[in-house]
Amino acid sequence: MKIIPTRTLNPLPFNDLEPHRFEDLIRQLAYEFRRWKSLEATGRAGSDGGIDIRATELVPVDEERLEELEEDSITEAAFQERLWIFQCKREKALPPKRLRKVVEESLASLAGPPHGFILAVASDISKDARDAFREEMVARGVEEFLIWAKSELEDFLFQPNNDRLLFAYFWISLQPRRRSCPPVSART
Repeated sequence: MKIIPTRTLNPLPFNDLEPHRFEDLIRQLAYEFRRWKSLEATGRAGSDGGIDIRATELVPVDEERLEELEEDSITEAAFQERLWIFQCKREKALPPKRLRKVVEESLASLAGPPHGFILAVASDISKDARDAFREEMVARGVEEFLIWAKSELEDFLFQPNNDRLLFAYFWISLQPRRRSCPPVSART
């Protein structure tokens, strides 16, 4: 039996990114996640109140009616807005107790719960920590919530549509190199 060598990559070094660059990466991954009215880098200026990225999602009020309208007649009134909070952590580990504290700090400055919450972490997250996160979100009335841990972030970056981000942040491209031939007239 012939063994065919494979090419593998080491885990991506998210912890090597400067904190603001990690937030930038998460924000850029978020652009295609939902239809946003705004996606604000609140953590860039410091004193962010525990919120690294604040986003406003636009959701159609009436999906069927929206499909009937001409594109140029659609206004913002056809949408409702939903608040999303992103918290980015470049910690080597995030055990359940620390995770609960992160959630508490992230939501402390808000008058009410956001519609959505995404915790982006540069490390892997245990099942116990994921369960603690789910308990915190349900108890606080957050309707949609996700953890983007190291494995999920790598999954996102290894998708062909995110190859530009993989290259920009880690100098890795999984796209085959395109070689172009000179035009026939130039081959003399």
